[in-house]
Amino acid sequence: MASDAKTLCDWSKKDFASKFDLLKTIVADPRFACIKCGRAACDKKWLCKGKPLEK
Repeated sequence: MASDAKTLCDWSKKDFASKFDLLKTIVADPRFACIKCGRAACDKKWLCKGKPLEK
């Protein structure tokens, strides 16, 4: 995540549009959800307050 230091929680609408291929990878198999904004991701590092999704 070196070049993309921001979490999904901090992405702007422009970020979502310009980084759409990366976004598809991040959300393809969500295992964590942010308790601040509700976004989901494959890895906790992409979220500011990520909690594991129980299966």
